[in-house]
Amino acid sequence: PALVGTTLTPMEAFVAGALAKALATVVTYPVQLAQVLLRLQRKRQEEGDSDGNHGDNKGGKDEGVGATEEPYRSTLDCILRLYRRDGVLGVFAGMNAKLLQTVLTAAFTLLTYESIVDAVVRTYERLGSAAAAAS
Repeated sequence: PALVGTTLTPMEAFVAGALAKALATVVTYPVQLAQVLLRLQRKRQEEGDSDGNHGDNKGGKDEGVGATEEPYRSTLDCILRLYRRDGVLGVFAGMNAKLLQTVLTAAFTLLTYESIVDAVVRTYERLGSAAAAAS
């Protein structure tokens, strides 16, 4: 059966949006996490350079990500080091909140989009049949 011209029910649109975004989030999350850690590392290095200690952490206090270890060299280096240090859970740390936020947003977005498209198509069809009946 051809699917051309068919529309999703509201529940199908919601579930499709949620599943698509959940898959995308799981696949891309390690890269997003690594990019955040690299930005934090760069910011800490810049702050260290501006206050004169050049990021050497001589005060002895642990300032978080990368504070007491060699800086990450790249996104891949960051992901691999997270995995070696903390395993799979380390690579996906914090993903629960991200999933909740992005999955619900995508689900409601696709639901809204499909509902609007359906309303526009029905209106267009109604106007077309009214114009045909008038002529």
